[in-house]
Amino acid sequence: MKNNKEHLRLSNEESNKITREALELAILDLLEKKSLDKISITELVKKAGVSRSAFYRNYETKDALLCSIIKNTYDKICEFVKSKDFKKNSAEIFLAFFKAIKENKKYFNIYLSSSLKFENFVGENIKPSKTAMEHYEIVAKEGAFYSILVDWFNNGMKESEIEMAKICNKVFNNYDKGVDK
Repeated sequence: MKNNKEHLRLSNEESNKITREALELAILDLLEKKSLDKISITELVKKAGVSRSAFYRNYETKDALLCSIIKNTYDKICEFVKSKDFKKNSAEIFLAFFKAIKENKKYFNIYLSSSLKFENFVGENIKPSKTAMEHYEIVAKEGAFYSILVDWFNNGMKESEIEMAKICNKVFNNYDKGVDK
């Protein structure tokens, strides 16, 4: 009996995962055609091929669905960043960010057009600061890098990811040379 309950629990988890993926794809597709406030739950679940109750079993609102999409994308990027030594591999980290933004254009565009904002986009995920100087260095670099990402994205990503990584590497290496340690 215990084995059957475990199997049922796993089946429900798998079913919910498939439902969430279908809803994510559906909302991304619909957002290409109209704004979030113009998308109804009925339209969304029909596009996803799931029931209305399946939607509400996974999300309270459309905003919650968007938050989930954006948070998952953000978490993936942060996990990658946490796995690297930022100071030793800054060009690799920059390249990874620009590639991630280009590969996830839909998600990043939703993020930019939403009222959702992530604090510590890069900073504290890399290395916790020990001093006030380190903290404000991270804040400054994070803000500058985020501004560069957004500007590049909003201007149509004309420069390649490699070119942007080189630009950032040069900008931030020059920044480090100009700061008294």
